[in-house]
Amino acid sequence: MTTISLILPITVFASQESILPAPISVERKNIDGTEYVIKMYELPIQTEDATLIEPDFELDGFIFTHETTNKEINETTDIKEVTEQAQAQSQSKNLEEVIKQFPSTKAYDQDGYKGTLTLDTGSIVTEVAGYTTKNYTVSTTKEYPNLMYADPSYVSQSTVKDGYTLPLVDVNWTVMGTSLAGDTLVPTEYKAVATYSKTFSSQVPTGYISTARYKGNVTKKVANTADFTVTYVGTLIDEGMPTILKVITGFVLVLLIICAITLLLLYLKSRRGTYVYNLIDKEYICIGHQSINPKKPVIDLNDFEDMIQSNVFQFILDKKTTSELFGRNINVTYKDVTIKHLVNEKKGEYRFELNLGGVLDAE
Repeated sequence: MTTISLILPITVFASQESILPAPISVERKNIDGTEYVIKMYELPIQTEDATLIEPDFELDGFIFTHETTNKEINETTDIKEVTEQAQAQSQSKNLEEVIKQFPSTKAYDQDGYKGTLTLDTGSIVTEVAGYTTKNYTVSTTKEYPNLMYADPSYVSQSTVKDGYTLPLVDVNWTVMGTSLAGDTLVPTEYKAVATYSKTFSSQVPTGYISTARYKGNVTKKVANTADFTVTYVGTLIDEGMPTILKVITGFVLVLLIICAITLLLLYLKSRRGTYVYNLIDKEYICIGHQSINPKKPVIDLNDFEDMIQSNVFQFILDKKTTSELFGRNINVTYKDVTIKHLVNEKKGEYRFELNLGGVLDAE
């Protein structure tokens, strides 16, 4: 193979309104005796292949004609850092509990960029989501023993518990001692149990909302340009051959091609039908081929009488015959025996076996 680098000028064609772009390289190659000119372009990806094809051109005694145009996209990877915010709600502002509300990573897929972002635990900020009013009651009891009378003035009107001043709300009196006054038993000692209580209200959080950041690098495949390879194949210009001789030579070549195709079709048609195999020494041996008329499908084994050695046969129909006979019966005849077989497959070659019983034994 010979390779020659060429530098060709940009060509302007009358049928084109614009000038062809300049190739980044032009090569002249001889591969197995055939001349090629290969032009390479690096152009925007939306460039249409047809805009790069030149009409036939002459170079060094050859006419070069366009053969192929190949396009290979140039891909690059764009990387950028992305930060996204996320929020989560919780019933606690404890950092360990808040972190559990955020997954450690999250997928990113936007504007063609893809990647995985990681939670930045140091960015977590937790705030109260809202408040509600909560009522609660503080109460206590206090005993006053050794009282001579059940007199409320002996009981304090308020008391203090846990820093809260509680008013008196109830007093229960218990007689602790008695004595006789004449014939009457009268109380002489009391114990007072005083209850102090008060209801308070306060604002408590309804919950907490936390904000966190996810960070990471994401990538996107970018394709802005493509490499185009335009190949032209050369045909030698034979200036010494008369035009009429060229026409005659071309006509003869066409006739030869037509004859070859016709002979091939006739040969293929002659091979349509079935191959016939006979079981001989426990092995199927091909004893011949027989054409089958699709209009009246018959396999006549009498044509192979001299080669038949057993009553067991195998038949292989070609694809075309199989398709034509699908769902129909074939009559297989030998001597005075005829057996019908239904073709039950439609595609591909079709294979079936038949045992003709004691036809050979009856001879």
